[in-house]
Amino acid sequence: MYSIVTNFKIVNYFKRSEHFKVNLGMVSTLVDKTGERRNNENDKFAFYYNNLYNTHIYAQGHIGDILFYLDHYIKDDVLAVYINHEEFIFKFDQSLMMEKGPNFYLGNILKELNEQNEERVKKAEEEKLKKEERKGNPDSLIQNPGAVSYDDLQAYLDKKRKERYSTDN
Repeated sequence: MYSIVTNFKIVNYFKRSEHFKVNLGMVSTLVDKTGERRNNENDKFAFYYNNLYNTHIYAQGHIGDILFYLDHYIKDDVLAVYINHEEFIFKFDQSLMMEKGPNFYLGNILKELNEQNEERVKKAEEEKLKKEERKGNPDSLIQNPGAVSYDDLQAYLDKKRKERYSTDN
């Protein structure tokens, strides 16, 4: 599920698509039993965004499984595209939108989005492998205390913790 948050002007360009279905979503706040207002948790993405940026977004509609939201505080010509809670920012290209139309433009954004997401996943896997490679040496704290790294200290503490728990049992 994709969610796009942008300003009023850009949302109106996407509304020109013959596939755009208007869906104004749910109210952003509710009155609870005590009479106080709280954020509506029924629209999971809007609730997440509202808590993250401390602002309210308003559903405008969808094209397939791509939801469009309006944030009145976005003044720049950008689109914030979300896959789950991963944020990708794209600069809006008005000339491409006018030349090729909203359907082509959206397809272009999705293509770039998938490429960027693959790069992020690949980079995260590489970082994970690097972190696993940087296993510390617990003995270097005693053997060479001047050249101790954080990983060495972490390995030493893990070793001591395991020793303590194995003797306690």
